[in-house]
Amino acid sequence: MKRKREVIIGLAGVILCVVLLGGFSLTITTMEEKTFAETVFPILQEDVSKDYVSESFVAVKALAVWFGVTLLIVLSLALPATVCIWRNRYPKWAAFLYLAAGLTTLNGTQMLAFPLAFFFFIAGSLCLFRKITSREGANYVSNKSQKSNIARI
Repeated sequence: MKRKREVIIGLAGVILCVVLLGGFSLTITTMEEKTFAETVFPILQEDVSKDYVSESFVAVKALAVWFGVTLLIVLSLALPATVCIWRNRYPKWAAFLYLAAGLTTLNGTQMLAFPLAFFFFIAGSLCLFRKITSREGANYVSNKSQKSNIARI
């Protein structure tokens, strides 16, 4: 595997998406309205009156579900991209999938998770523009371990 940078950056983006988007989605969707009113609503109360707790809870819960769906789509794009770039097989396909995962992250989170999308954009651009020399390819076999004929005698 000679595309370690792309794989590491792509997997870092996937891990951060799972932790942040999945964590938010899981926390909010399992929360009850009473807990929401006691913990989360006071933070959001700046522009909302106390009469709108249930409407605010429904809106935040819808956002959490949207984040969960976005996470599933990002995972379905980024993991095949990692498989495509493994052993430097299909770098253009991997670039397309990483860039699609980045755009999905941006659109699905309404531009809130742009630092997470940045990881996918970097991985996709590295897949497209970084060139591998002939000594780094998947079919390259090194002769360093073989002894010369003179040394065997």
